[in-house]
Amino acid sequence: MEFPLDRYYTLMIIPEKNKDVRSIKIPRLVFKSIVFLFITFSILLGILTYDYWNVLSQVYENKHLLVENRQLKEQVQLFQMKLNSITEDLERINVFERKLRAITGLEAIQPTTVDAGSFNNRPNTNNVLAEPDRDYTPGSMIRIFKQTPTKTAEKLEKFEDDKKFVETKKSYEEKIASAYVDNTDVTYSKEWSFLTRQSLSMAPMYAEFDYKYDVVVNYLKEIEVRVHQLDQHLLDKESFLRSTPTIMPTAGHLTSSYGPRMSPYAGRVKMHEGIDVGAPSGTSIVAPADGVITYAGAKSGFGNFVQIDHGYGVETIYGHASTVTVKRGQKVVRGDRIATIGNTGYSTGPHVHYEVRVNGTPVDPLYYTLN
Repeated sequence: MEFPLDRYYTLMIIPEKNKDVRSIKIPRLVFKSIVFLFITFSILLGILTYDYWNVLSQVYENKHLLVENRQLKEQVQLFQMKLNSITEDLERINVFERKLRAITGLEAIQPTTVDAGSFNNRPNTNNVLAEPDRDYTPGSMIRIFKQTPTKTAEKLEKFEDDKKFVETKKSYEEKIASAYVDNTDVTYSKEWSFLTRQSLSMAPMYAEFDYKYDVVVNYLKEIEVRVHQLDQHLLDKESFLRSTPTIMPTAGHLTSSYGPRMSPYAGRVKMHEGIDVGAPSGTSIVAPADGVITYAGAKSGFGNFVQIDHGYGVETIYGHASTVTVKRGQKVVRGDRIATIGNTGYSTGPHVHYEVRVNGTPVDPLYYTLN
C-alpha cells in the first residue's frame, strides 16, 4: 500500500485468526529497483531460454547432419566400389571385343607395349602385326591386350589432374558453401565450423564419383559403338562367306578346265572362261552360294542359261542346262536347285558350263571351290 505523504511503500501482512498484523516499509526507490530488476531478469531469462532452445535445436540438427554426411560418405564410397567393379567388367568386355576384332580381321594388333620375350625374344621393330603361326599364341595375345593401357584407364587413374575434375570439385565446394553462408567464399567457409569442414571434405568424393561416372558412361557408349561395328562386320563377313561360291554346282567329273583350249566349234585356240562338269542328263545343278537370279532362260550358244548375282561383285553363270527351275529375281541360297544337266546350245555332251566372274572378269572357279 502506497502512502503519498512519504517516500515509502508499506507492505502489510495479515495473518490468520487473531495474530497481530505486520507491516513492512519499503523505500520507493528500492521497490522500483526490485521491479526493474525483476522485469530485466525476466527478459534476460526469456532471451537466454530462447537462445538455449535454438542452440539445442542447432546441436540436434548438426548431429543429424553429421550422421547424414557420414552415411552419404559411406554411400559414395560404396558407389565408387561398384563403379570400379563395373569399370573392370567393361575392361574385360573391351579386351574380349578387341580380340574378336583382331580374330575377325577388323583390326590389327600392334604389340608395341609388349616385352620382346612374349614374341620369342624378338622385338617387333617394324611395329607390324606378328605372324600368327609363329609369334602369336593365345597367351601372348591376352598379355598384349592386358598390358595395353586404354585412355579410359588412364583417365580413371589420373583423374585429379583433369581440368574437368577440378572444375567439378570447385562447383561442389561452392554449392556446399552456399548452404552454410551467405556467400560462396570457400576459403571463409572452410573455417566456419566443424560441420562445414566435414561437408566440404565430401566435395572431392562427389566430384570423383561424378567424374568417373561420366568417364564410364562415355566408355560404355564407345564400347557399344565398337560392338555394333563388330556386329555389322561379322554380319557382313557372314553374308560375304554365304555369298562366296565355295561348292561345285553339280556332282560329276571335270571335263574341261579354265584357260586357253582348242574350241571344238571354232577350230582354234580360245579362252575357256569357266569349267565344264560332265554328269548324266537330269542331274541337279545347285547354287554354290546365296544370291539373286538375274537371268533364267535360253541364251545364244549357252542353250538354257542361268546367271546368279551373289553380291560383292561376284556372279556365276551356268550353261547348257536341260531345264531351268528358277525365275529371274528369285532369291536362292547355297544348295538350292536352279537347273538340271543337259546338252543344249553349243555342247558336245551332257554337262554344265560353270563360270565365276568378279566385277565382270572371269576367274578360275576352282580358286573358290572347297569340295
